[in-house]
Amino acid sequence: MGSSRKLEDLTDEVAANAKRVVEVLDGVGIDLLIYCTLRPLEEQARLYRQSRPWSKIKSKILDFQNRGYGYLGDVLEQVGPCSGPHVTNAAPGESWHNYAEAWDAVPLIGGKPAWSYFDARPEWDAYGECVRQVGMVWAGDWTNFREYPHAQKRPGGNPLRESDPDTIHEILVGNGLLTT
Repeated sequence: MGSSRKLEDLTDEVAANAKRVVEVLDGVGIDLLIYCTLRPLEEQARLYRQSRPWSKIKSKILDFQNRGYGYLGDVLEQVGPCSGPHVTNAAPGESWHNYAEAWDAVPLIGGKPAWSYFDARPEWDAYGECVRQVGMVWAGDWTNFREYPHAQKRPGGNPLRESDPDTIHEILVGNGLLTT
């Protein structure tokens, strides 16, 4: 299962905020495509693994085990080797996408995604302003590893700092991302 694009897969509050951002931008002539909402743990693990050597991955797995998140370490190990560009610093369970509290979006210009911030700065800045206005956090404002497409409900970067391993496990099971 890949990442969802459905706003219905977000929490009610975050889905309402996403709809509002789309409506406001549409009102000023900016088309916005929300292309990622709820992200499965396996997909998060693949994105994390694709730019890292095995030594870093094994270290993360051991860290998860030592902190009581062995179930997340299992996911990270089970996806196997992955390759590709660096796109995230978040391992499985460390992204608000896994908790239905984040989305990724891109402005469309002439029906095509405008991936480069510098080629579509007015559209990206309008998106960021709308995200802020609905009370969300725009990762385009981050100073380390800016992610212009990313918006999330909470200011914290790592959900694992918010709750204990049992609570995190319960939330992930409730979101259908873990079975046990």
